[in-house]
Amino acid sequence: MAKLNLISHEIDPACAEVLCDLRATSASEWTIRRGTGRWEIADGVIRGFYAPGDEALHGQIFHEKPLTGDVMLEFDARLLAPSRHDLIWLWQTSFESTPWGEGWLGCLGGWYGNYAGIEKLPAFEPSAIFASRPLETGRSYRIVSGSVGGIVFIALDGELLLRFADPHPVSPEKSGHIGFGLYQSNVEYRNIRVLRPHPLPRHPAYSD
Repeated sequence: MAKLNLISHEIDPACAEVLCDLRATSASEWTIRRGTGRWEIADGVIRGFYAPGDEALHGQIFHEKPLTGDVMLEFDARLLAPSRHDLIWLWQTSFESTPWGEGWLGCLGGWYGNYAGIEKLPAFEPSAIFASRPLETGRSYRIVSGSVGGIVFIALDGELLLRFADPHPVSPEKSGHIGFGLYQSNVEYRNIRVLRPHPLPRHPAYSD
């Protein structure tokens, strides 16, 4: 993947520090804490299922290892037929009590329609949305998303979809978790890595 221009700096995902390589993750590494979604985890693949008619219609699953500082998720995701709703990922949040701790939620599709969106937790209010192509059932998407140097972003299939400067960044000393979710959908997440990119100064002559 090419370098990502994050306003005041850029990052090179290929040179990022690997915090967790979950491409061979197992069920023992994950904790289910919210919602009624059913999860299956084996051979590095996480699949989530919801039951039509269930009042909750959602579920989240979190990795057991707490992390501090800048975090970037890199993974493949797809909707499993017949689902047509959203793909969800979370980072830097604590979930042991209600309300959840400060952190971030990224989403493709769902209540945004044909948009990518990011919400700040625990309010779950959209901080940024960006028009994207319709989410296709069965198609695999490569997603890179996280918070780096106060900039929050989503890149989809190598294209930077949205980026914005958080006016109140999550403290770099705060411990949080990464996770995945479902809402009215059956989903699959695989080839997961958790990275810490190191911001590079932009060239002074560079402009958008």
